[in-house]
Amino acid sequence: MKHYDEHTWGLYINELLSPNEISEMEHHLYRCDECLDRFMICMEQMTMILPVLETDERTFADAVLTRTLGTKRSWYHSTILHYGIAAAATLILVATGFFHGLSQELGPRGALQPAPPPEMKIEQPISDQLLNKTLTWLDTLQNK
Repeated sequence: MKHYDEHTWGLYINELLSPNEISEMEHHLYRCDECLDRFMICMEQMTMILPVLETDERTFADAVLTRTLGTKRSWYHSTILHYGIAAAATLILVATGFFHGLSQELGPRGALQPAPPPEMKIEQPISDQLLNKTLTWLDTLQNK
């Protein structure tokens, strides 16, 4: 197995190699613990060479948060606006009688339910039968 030295790993980190060599070295890293150790040493040395942030992480994070929290959301992203539009639309539909007309078009509630097949006739309890007869009788009285 071919191993790479620290200089080659430095070139890899700085992306100074061809794409084929980079790909070959990446595959090698997955299989070779010795080269992985060399690569990690090179990475640690690179952190010493790279410039250090002027502020610590806490100050930087606080600055980012104050910038993002200080931004104002657009008025059209407001939840209250969306609820207001929905409520206004509902009031308009109720005032124009849309829902009443819709219920008249659909007919009675039982018309929407399919009838059971004749071979699967389910017997209703006596209390349901009596209730249905009473409601039918009341409906006829109300229509007169």
